[in-house]
Amino acid sequence: MSSIERERVGPLPVWGWGLACGVLVWCIYALTLAPTTGFWDTSEYVATAQILGLPHPPGNPLFVVIGRVWITLLGWTGLSVPARINLLSATLSAAAAVFWFLSIARIVAHFWESRRDIVVGASVATLVSATAFTVWTQSNLNEKVYTVSLFVVALITYLALVWEDEAETPRGDRLLLLIALILGLGAANHTMSVLPIPALLLFVLWHRWRTILRWRLVLGSGLLLAVGFSVQLLFVPIRSAQNPIIDEADPECASLVEALIPKMYEDRYGDKKLGVVCEDLALSLMRDQYAKPPLAERQAPLSAQYANYWQYFDWQWARTLGRGPRSAVTVVFLFLALLGLWQHWKGDRDSFLFLGTLLFTMSLLLVYYLNFKYGYSLYADTVPALADHEVRERDYFYVVGFSVWGLYVGLGIVALWGQLAAHFDTRLEGREGSASSGYKRASPILALAFIPLVFNFGLANRAGDFAARDWAYNILQSVEPYGVLFTNGDNDTFPLWYLQEVEGIRRDVTVIVHSYLGTQWYPKQLSQLTTPCEPGVDPGDTPTVIVCQRPFDREAAVGPYRDHAATAPTRSIIAYTEEEIDTLPTLVPIQQDTTLRVTDWVYAYLRSGDYITYPDILVYHIVQNSLGDRPVYFAVTAPPVYGVWGFQPHMLRQGLAFKLIDGPLEETVDTVNIGEQIPGSPPWIDRPRSRELLWDVFQLDYLLDWDIWPEPSTRASIPAQYYLAYITLGLAEELVDNREEADRSLLRADRLFQLSNPGAP
Repeated sequence: MSSIERERVGPLPVWGWGLACGVLVWCIYALTLAPTTGFWDTSEYVATAQILGLPHPPGNPLFVVIGRVWITLLGWTGLSVPARINLLSATLSAAAAVFWFLSIARIVAHFWESRRDIVVGASVATLVSATAFTVWTQSNLNEKVYTVSLFVVALITYLALVWEDEAETPRGDRLLLLIALILGLGAANHTMSVLPIPALLLFVLWHRWRTILRWRLVLGSGLLLAVGFSVQLLFVPIRSAQNPIIDEADPECASLVEALIPKMYEDRYGDKKLGVVCEDLALSLMRDQYAKPPLAERQAPLSAQYANYWQYFDWQWARTLGRGPRSAVTVVFLFLALLGLWQHWKGDRDSFLFLGTLLFTMSLLLVYYLNFKYGYSLYADTVPALADHEVRERDYFYVVGFSVWGLYVGLGIVALWGQLAAHFDTRLEGREGSASSGYKRASPILALAFIPLVFNFGLANRAGDFAARDWAYNILQSVEPYGVLFTNGDNDTFPLWYLQEVEGIRRDVTVIVHSYLGTQWYPKQLSQLTTPCEPGVDPGDTPTVIVCQRPFDREAAVGPYRDHAATAPTRSIIAYTEEEIDTLPTLVPIQQDTTLRVTDWVYAYLRSGDYITYPDILVYHIVQNSLGDRPVYFAVTAPPVYGVWGFQPHMLRQGLAFKLIDGPLEETVDTVNIGEQIPGSPPWIDRPRSRELLWDVFQLDYLLDWDIWPEPSTRASIPAQYYLAYITLGLAEELVDNREEADRSLLRADRLFQLSNPGAP
């Protein structure tokens, strides 16, 4: 069995067929590759790979290092940096497909004698696995770090199956040591990479339990696991100490020794967790800032969590079909997967123990462990509160599980092919040429393997999708030079980081994500990032680390700002010392209706019974300290940020941002009040500036040719913000009796509304 890969089947050895499958999969991903960044965490990881920064805890250093090396190696291609990172995901997933092919070939070789059947079975399984919707969309747009984990899991699976045949030899020991090293490295990418451990332990105990009694081998495996994980323990604090522009959680250590010595911690829920002596690094490893509740405290009923998983499973095989036809395909593919599982169970229970346990771990057990809230798009009627739902679709967490489900669907298809062939052979027995005619007659059943390729293509295809990049461009260009821009979350922050750190656009703008203001490390970084530069100091000399306030690039400025009097700020946006930041109250109750004077013109309004939180205190401080020195803006997506302080009467819409005006706001032909037309929103709009931005600066014309917005978790939000921008401008033009411009804006608003609401009249 150990040489199955080298056996020749037709013109190629088995490993050659596996490589050919990998190339085919890579071509599918490359054909549908996103040309630039995407929404959610995509931009964060592209930016941190470019500058060797630290993304959100635990920092994912293996991905950052691999990404930086990959960007450098592909510099000769002329591809954009995000396209290179997307191609990295495509390559890793295609490599995973090769190892899935070789794994399936090894498995079925235990119970299928025909080498042709082995190659067909592995090929079909690999194709279905690679074109499952979530696998595909994670592979042609590097949204997170999961394609690295997919590759790690596929590689470990193959090595474990090779070990099964080599367990009694020195090579078998070396394979276990290699697996331990890969697990350690994988853990430095994401904890998903270590989820094969339960399957590995059961596999080893079942196949050769005495292995665990060999202390030298166990000790060596533990040491190599630690060596691999040292990428996490060493790279993260070393790079953090250098103050990269993106340095989330700021996990610096007083010494590297502190990063290597283990220590037990008690989290905010009283649970014991293993960390290291360096507390900042330990908190990053534990992802403390996200305050994930213990497993016993379910964030939604378990039935709802499994219903959410079923929803995502239903997406995998024919995503573009309507609900009814898609559900029918899902039921058929579930039957095929169960048939594949049954064939594996009957044929080789040793390897079934590994792959079956892996599938269980990556699906049903993972649902329980992740403990999600109600699904983003489920239970909207019965659970209307948005805070009780996930902020987006979370299918990517199950990418490895869906990949394995695809393998079993493929095995089920080939098993069905064999059964039909046997049926035809029985009917044709004794006829000339009947030996192979049964397989030929049954071969149309193999076309089932192409259903995911055909019916996922429409929504998995990201070729020509610049929506996230241009969304960031349009927001940043809505802000005047040296502006402070408050954002609310991932999609109005991470793409902006990408544009600043990778494309170098509008680095003078200080993007402040409200959710991070709740930490103590982030305000300190903002203070340093907005400190005026000393004479002779140029932050462009070391562009990947925090030095001082970055300058406005007038040569690259768009129309509204080419002649703008862009005066460099004279002070940081934060006047607090680090000690004062550390001692700010976490919560301040408002006892009675209160009006606070921010400046001579700007007032904040607080209502009795409300609470002001730590991040909101910092919002107020930054606004008060910045007005008069630099422009202050709020992204249109940030009502929770400005609404706490009641700043709406002082805000003026300019494109996709609201400027806080430190002066009187009076209605003129240029400054228009549309409060009656759009109640609840900041009432003022800068008509000429917004018109210039929306029609001469913004990049979005191609969106009007789209039939559907491809990213499900932003379908109702991003195009809706474009709709509001154009409808607001159109209404303002109507109020000043500019009928032609009003019609132009309202027509575009209507088209964007349809994009945000598919099926709307």
